[in-house]
Amino acid sequence: MHLAELRTFFETSPAVRLLRSQNAPFVIDFLEQQFKRAGRLSVPHSDLHASLASYREELHKTYPDALRERPEVYLAAWCGADTRWLHRFLEAGRDEPVYELTPHSENVLAFLDQVIDNELGFVGTESRLRIVIDTLADLVVHAFDDPTRRLAHLRQEKARIEEEIERIENQGQVTRYQPAQIRERFATAVTTLKQLQGDFRAVEEKFRAITLQVQRQQAEGLDTRGGILGFALEAEDVLKREDQGVSFYEFVRFILSPAQQEKLQAIIDELGRIEELLEQREGFETVQRMVPLLLEEAEKVMRTNQRLSSTLRRLLDRRAYQDRQRVSTLLREIKQVAASLCDDPPTKVGAELETHLAIASPLSRILWSEPQSFAPLTLVEHVSDEASRVDAFRNLATFQRLDWRGMRQRIDRVLMERDAISLRDFLTEHPPSGVVEVIGYVQIARDDGHLVDPDAPDQIIVSGEHGRCLQLTVPQVRFIAS
Repeated sequence: MHLAELRTFFETSPAVRLLRSQNAPFVIDFLEQQFKRAGRLSVPHSDLHASLASYREELHKTYPDALRERPEVYLAAWCGADTRWLHRFLEAGRDEPVYELTPHSENVLAFLDQVIDNELGFVGTESRLRIVIDTLADLVVHAFDDPTRRLAHLRQEKARIEEEIERIENQGQVTRYQPAQIRERFATAVTTLKQLQGDFRAVEEKFRAITLQVQRQQAEGLDTRGGILGFALEAEDVLKREDQGVSFYEFVRFILSPAQQEKLQAIIDELGRIEELLEQREGFETVQRMVPLLLEEAEKVMRTNQRLSSTLRRLLDRRAYQDRQRVSTLLREIKQVAASLCDDPPTKVGAELETHLAIASPLSRILWSEPQSFAPLTLVEHVSDEASRVDAFRNLATFQRLDWRGMRQRIDRVLMERDAISLRDFLTEHPPSGVVEVIGYVQIARDDGHLVDPDAPDQIIVSGEHGRCLQLTVPQVRFIAS
C-alpha cells in the first residue's frame, strides 16, 4: 500500500464515495436492512421502491432533512456509473428490474460491521490468534509432500488424542471453554461468515466484466467471431486459474456436497444447545441461514457464469445466421445477373478465383439421401368396441391425481420447523404414494424457487405394487424456507 495507490483509491473508489456522501448513515442503514437483515441477495424494483418510500416517511419523523428526493431518484442515483452502490439488471422470469449490492457496498457494510463491533463490543484477540496459529500450522503440514514429515505429524496427533482419551477415562474430567471464550469464538465465526458472503461479489463482478466486454466487442464489430470467442474463453480460463477463482470453485464443490451440508447442519443444531449462546440471537440467526444462503450465493455466481455462456452461444448463432444470409444474397445476385443475360448469353464464360482464400473441408457436405416416404393407408369407418371402451375408462379411473395444494402445505409445514430439507429426507418423513408424486415434488421445487441441481443426481426409493421397491434417479432437490 503506497501513497499513489491510496490517492487513486480515495479519488475513484465508490466505497469511499458512499462513506463520504451526505446521507451515508441513512443509505447504509437502508441497504443493510433490505439485503443483510432480510437475508436477500436481490430485491425487485417494486419492493425496493416501496420499502424506500416507507423508510423515508418513518425517517422524516426524526430527521426531516434527510433523503428529501423521491425514491426513484435515489434508486437511479445509487446505480449510476459514479456511485455503483447498487447493481440493477433484468433477471430471467421477471418483468421488472431487480437490485443487488455491488462489491463496493459489500465492502462498506463489512468494514462498518467490524469497526462498530470492535468499538461497541469486544475484540476476539485470543480466538483470532488461535485461528492464525492453526492456519499456519495446517499450512506447514500440508504444504509439503514428504511422507516422513506427514507421518510424524499424524503420530503426534494420535498420541495427543490417545492421551486425552486416557485422561477422560481415568479421571472423568473434560476441559471446556470458559463462557467468554465461547462467546468470543462464536462472534469471530459470525464475523468471518459475514465477510465470506461479501466475497462472492468480487468473483461475480469478474464474470460480469467478461460478459460486458464480449457484448461490447460484438456491438462494435471490431473483432472476428473467433477473436471474441477466444478472448472470452481465455479470460474465463485465466479467472479459473487465479487464486480467487480456484478458491471459489473449491468452495462450490465443498458446499454442494450433501455430506458437508449434513455436517454443517448438525453443527448448527448443536450450537442451539449451548447456553452461553442463547442471548446471541442475531448471530445465531445468521449462522442458521448459513447453509441455504451460501448455496444461494454460489448458485447466483454460477448463473452469472451461465449468462456468459449464453452470450457466447447467441453470438455464434447470430454470426452463423449472418453468414448464411450473406451467402444467400450473393447467390440471389448471381441468379439475377444470369437471368438478365439469358437472351444474349456471353460467348466467353469464366470465373475469377481469389487464390489467397483457402478452401477448407471441400468434402464436408453430407451425401444426398432419398427423403422418407410413407405408405398410403386406406381409412375405413371405425367401429367402436364396447369392451375396449370399458377397459379404457377403467384405466383412466386408476390414474393418480396429484394434490398440488396438499403437497405444498406439507412442504410448508416442514419448513416452519427447519430452514431447509432435502427431497430424500422429506420423502422419508412423508412417504409418496407413487412415482408420479415424486415427480410432482420435483416440479414444485422448480416452480417455487427451491434449489434443484440437475448435475447432482439423487437416489429415491419408492414402494411399488406387490411389495416391490423402485429406485428412482432424480435431480438433487433441496427445499429452502423463504
